[in-house]
Amino acid sequence: MKIEIRPLFDEAVMKAELPVRKSAAKMLKLLQSLNLPELWQYSGLNFEKLHGMVEPSTGQQLYSLRVTGSTRAIACLINGPTLILISLHTQHDKAYRK
Repeated sequence: MKIEIRPLFDEAVMKAELPVRKSAAKMLKLLQSLNLPELWQYSGLNFEKLHGMVEPSTGQQLYSLRVTGSTRAIACLINGPTLILISLHTQHDKAYRK
């Protein structure tokens, strides 16, 4: 599976505390080793569809991935499959706000 990182995600990772940065790096390494069916089944990432939420510029469905216990990455999928990491939220509840 191909991974694409948007600048907003990258900036948030760089501003985050060291444990979050390390977890994000670990997540990226794991994502590179998975195909799409494995991503859906991998329980540690808790990959889930965010119902009713779409990426504003493309209209693509948004998904959430667990980075740490309280940190979530917001992503979308496009054909290929390509996982696009859009943003990083260190507070779990704020990740799900529209």
